[in-house]
Amino acid sequence: MTDAAAYLFRPANPLEERLVAASRGDPAAQAAFAQTLPDETLYVGTLDKVPEGTLQASTPMRVLSIELKDGRRATAVFTAPERMLAAFGEGVGCLALPGRKLFEMIRADPAVLNPGQPYGVMWEPASLEALAGLPARRLVEPTAAPQPAPGGQQEPQVLLGAPAEVPTELMARLKALLDPLPQVRAAWLALAYWPGATNTVWHLDVRCDGDAEPIRRALGSSPLPTDRKLELILNAPGGEDGVGLPVVAVRAAGKGKKGLMGRLFGG
Repeated sequence: MTDAAAYLFRPANPLEERLVAASRGDPAAQAAFAQTLPDETLYVGTLDKVPEGTLQASTPMRVLSIELKDGRRATAVFTAPERMLAAFGEGVGCLALPGRKLFEMIRADPAVLNPGQPYGVMWEPASLEALAGLPARRLVEPTAAPQPAPGGQQEPQVLLGAPAEVPTELMARLKALLDPLPQVRAAWLALAYWPGATNTVWHLDVRCDGDAEPIRRALGSSPLPTDRKLELILNAPGGEDGVGLPVVAVRAAGKGKKGLMGRLFGG
């Protein structure tokens, strides 16, 4: 986003106020935005006749999308009707939906929040499923997890999701440890549950390049403010955004933060 566009942007509602606050990189503000978003009213444009009454998630509706730089189509989602009007102009129907229901409807494809505006977010399908309250199933390589039966072909699977209550103290501590490390390109914190297990653990998905040893040393330098075990998962940069709460926003190698909860549109 340009400094001028950000300066001229005036939040139209409390949701946009939280979006602006989250874009500044504070983990607590980002977590508050992510936690409340599914319960907010969001808007999409459509060329179909806007139906009256309650719209079911299974109701076929052609919502407007934009083309991403990689050629994929992404559903255009907006935080206020005027943002949709600014993007598509007059003559487009405006459909208002609860965020959770909308995310369930559009979760098969990527989505972009507020395209063309200085503040926004891009979501991959896995992130939309998490926002819709659906369990996100990912293959990971945990350091301690139930092993498959002898002769079995499947690797252990883990269910990931955002916690019901934001662990503010833990988030702040993890950010303080990881944010200064140049090899850390992004990080997300989620709750992990292995089928058959009796409790959950923290799943810290860190995208990094270069030597990962400083990351391990930083996390082991002092006790973390949590009673749950924390599993560190190191992955290469890129790919889909992680599941859960953003600890370190996605950033390019050798550069500062790129944006909110993954990729800021127009950043």
